[in-house]
Amino acid sequence: MPGLFHVKPPGELMTVGGDSLHVLVEGDGPAVVLCGGLAGNWFDWDDCARNLSLDRTVVRFDRPGFGLSEPSAQIPSVRGEAQRIADVLDAVGITEPAVAVGHSIAGFYAEGFARLFPERAAGILLLDSSAEKNPKRLVPRNLLLTASHLAAATASTAGLQRLLGTTTRKILNQSVPPTGPSHTMAEWVEHIYREPHYLEAAMIEYVAYTDMAMELNKLRESEDHRLPDIGISVVAAHTGHSTPWSVSWMAKQQRLATYLGGRFHVLRPAHHHAMIDQPEKLAELIRSVTRR
Repeated sequence: MPGLFHVKPPGELMTVGGDSLHVLVEGDGPAVVLCGGLAGNWFDWDDCARNLSLDRTVVRFDRPGFGLSEPSAQIPSVRGEAQRIADVLDAVGITEPAVAVGHSIAGFYAEGFARLFPERAAGILLLDSSAEKNPKRLVPRNLLLTASHLAAATASTAGLQRLLGTTTRKILNQSVPPTGPSHTMAEWVEHIYREPHYLEAAMIEYVAYTDMAMELNKLRESEDHRLPDIGISVVAAHTGHSTPWSVSWMAKQQRLATYLGGRFHVLRPAHHHAMIDQPEKLAELIRSVTRR
């Protein structure tokens, strides 16, 4: 990655599907692939992966433009990201079915992976997943993409991203590791969140959200893409404080679990990045996906 500082990447930079991706594999045992949400990075999963790797082969990767992966000109899609999961597993030599864990928007990708590659999926766990019943696009996507490129370039040129990058993470990600952030993690945050292409990749994935929600709903309607007979869990994060929004969110997550025919769990206390707040509890829930 251009401009990389003195901290050595924990994983490998691999060419996967034509893109240079940062991929990290740890542990031994049944395979689990962890997919972060919008603008997620590999280190968000550190504590959860450390626990899981005691008896699982844990695969993490940064999508293009995030973490230590190079940016890509491709616009995210459910099919494209499901294919990426399969390609990453191929690249690291994992041929047996894997449990796919998708956080937030990556819930679309994990479910898409199971529907499009049923023979590769041992189970799925959707963590505080995005869920849209009737998504509609009100503004043309091309217009929003143009605006995203312009906004990202402006923020970078004006120095706003370098100035506010780490502050933005603190606002969007209120979770803190139980032992506190390590010095190395703090360095990665400071470096990655100030990369110009990181902001652009996040904005583009956000713009693609509505199209991907509609794409997933079409897959759900297709007889050719039914979910295989696998373990399915939907896990919702709850801060422990009841608000109208939290009640609505819990109901939405429970409806998703019912629709998919899966089990429903609540992690509390936890913010949206529950893999940081409750890494050990989440690791055990991931293990339980294949215990039916």
